[in-house]
Amino acid sequence: MKNKLLFYEKQQFRQWFIWLLLIGLNLFLWYMFFIEKDFGNADFTIALIPLTILLIIPILFWILKLETFIYEDRIEVKFFPFKIHKIYKLTEIEKMEVIKYNPLLDYGGWGIRMGAYNISGNIGLKVYYKKNNYIDSILIGTQKKEAISNVINSL
Repeated sequence: MKNKLLFYEKQQFRQWFIWLLLIGLNLFLWYMFFIEKDFGNADFTIALIPLTILLIIPILFWILKLETFIYEDRIEVKFFPFKIHKIYKLTEIEKMEVIKYNPLLDYGGWGIRMGAYNISGNIGLKVYYKKNNYIDSILIGTQKKEAISNVINSL
């Protein structure tokens, strides 16, 4: 499957409000845990488990990335660190269009959603493809509306 790469985009969670929420919540809970020593009725080691999980969540958000590749014969989507690697062959694609959508109302938010891979924003590439004997669709979020529009128009 070697063909010319026509489009590439890498997106990551870098929105300030996400980081404000994640870091603020972590600082507050760690403050309560170590300074106020308020872990309720829980034992110290048991109370440490949710705090450790809270520390891991920002690390996960930092390393998450959505990569979109458009080649002459296919579209590939990778979502790291999850082992998601989807390939959509152009011969199986019925239609593609760049659309504006509402992430919360249409797909329930950002990330890996039913029928969508998105990180931020409200612009995406909607791909309609053949699956068995019916047409299914996937939305791939993008921050490069003009570039992806030019590529799909050339295909």
